Amino acid sequence: MMETKDRKFSIIVVTFNNADGLLRTLKSIRRLDYAQKEVIVMDGGSKDGSLDIIEQNKDIITTAVSEKDSGIYNAMNKGITHVMGDYVVFMNAGDEFADKNTLSLVNEYDGDIILGEDIYGGQRRTLKERMTLYDLLSRGMYHQAVYYRREVLQKYGFDESYKLIADLKSVVEPFVKDRITITSILQPLAICEIGGISKQRWRDTLIENRRLIDEVVDPFYKADYQKFARINNSLLHDFMVLSHFQSIFPLIKWLSKLMSFLNDKFKHIPIE
Repeated sequence: MMETKDRKFSIIVVTFNNADGLLRTLKSIRRLDYAQKEVIVMDGGSKDGSLDIIEQNKDIITTAVSEKDSGIYNAMNKGITHVMGDYVVFMNAGDEFADKNTLSLVNEYDGDIILGEDIYGGQRRTLKERMTLYDLLSRGMYHQAVYYRREVLQKYGFDESYKLIADLKSVVEPFVKDRITITSILQPLAICEIGGISKQRWRDTLIENRRLIDEVVDPFYKADYQKFARINNSLLHDFMVLSHFQSIFPLIKWLSKLMSFLNDKFKHIPIE
C-alpha cells in the first residue's frame, strides 16, 4: 500500500438489452462512497427500456453512448476514448461493486494494473498475492475487479480479434512487453452475474488461450511449453521456473518425450 491519493476512477458500464441488470449496476455505483469518479455507459443500441434507465440516472452518468457495436470488446474500446480518470474499471450490466467502500479501498493501492478478487455465483474467486505470468495464464483474472492505469489501457486496449479473452490479453500483453507492475488486492471487489460468454464457449476459450500463449511466450520455450501443457497441466508451474535454467532444458525435453510415449502406450487402459 501507499499513501492515500485523490485519484479519479472511470467506471465504464457495458450493456445491451439488459435494463434490469443496468439498473442494478447503477444502483451499486450510487452506493459508492468515493466522490472522485466518472461513469461512462456504453449501450449497444438497446430496445428494452435501457435508455429510460439511463435517463433516470443521468445525475450520476458522465457520458452515455447508445449505438450499435460489433461486440463487447468493441464497446469497451469505444468507452476507453471517453475516460478522464487515473484508473479505469469495466462493469457489465448486472454486475455490482462488492461494497460501498470498494473505490476507497482500491485508492489505497498502487500499480499499473490492480487486480482484485470477486464473487461469482456466490463463490469467492481468489488471487495470489504476487501474480506471475503463469498465474495469469492458468488462473486468469476477474474482469470486473481489474483496475487499469489509464495510460496502460489506452496504449493496449482490447484486441478485438480475440472474441472471448481479450480482457486477459489486455493484462498479459503489457505485463510481458512493458514489465508493468501488477498489484493484488486479496478481497472481493465485485459481485458478478453468472454466465459470461467465455464460460459458455469454453472450447473456443481454450483455443484462444493457446493462441495467447503462442503470442506471449518466448519462442525458445514455446513449442516445449505447449507440448508439456498437453501432457500434464499440473506441472506447468515447475516447467515455467525450470525453463529459465537452459542447462537442464534438454532433460526437461527428454522427460516430456518419455511422458508422451507412456501416455500413448497406455492410453487404452481405462481410468477408474
